[in-house]
Amino acid sequence: MPDAEEDLRYPADLAPSLAAALHSEGFPNGDRAALKRMGISGRTPLAYWRFLLRRVPERWQGDRYRLGWRTLICALALQHQSPQDGHRPLGRALAELGFSEARLEGLLAAEARVLATLMLRAARRIAAQRVRCDWRDFAQLLFAFNDDSRERINERIARDFYHISTIKPTAA
Repeated sequence: MPDAEEDLRYPADLAPSLAAALHSEGFPNGDRAALKRMGISGRTPLAYWRFLLRRVPERWQGDRYRLGWRTLICALALQHQSPQDGHRPLGRALAELGFSEARLEGLLAAEARVLATLMLRAARRIAAQRVRCDWRDFAQLLFAFNDDSRERINERIARDFYHISTIKPTAA
């Protein structure tokens, strides 16, 4: 668990440290492999519980957070070395990957298990292209429990997506 737990205001604040822990040299390859295979349903590997209970403050371990943590931890485990880049927002990363508007619209409109499924699909695409991004955006989408916070993160992801996808090279 982070030393400065009191500095963490939201579950999404943990995303960078979780990414670093999962991809640290000392993290067991077998545990990472189990977390990659985990998905959002089915049997939960012991590696997940060990990781969650050691790394996530108890106040964020209730039922309300369960699907979000499962999705985020699996998504991070799918990534390659050092997946966190605080300077590349999720929307920008998706635009750079050629993520379609239809997929983005579906992702931003989805709720609960559908959202988790679509987020894992996006994470697999990010991993396949070895793109680094700010995983706090990913986590904020998963842990947005009211309409206002969900609308804020949806807007930020859309702004970042369109900012990149609408930039056209200038003719020389």
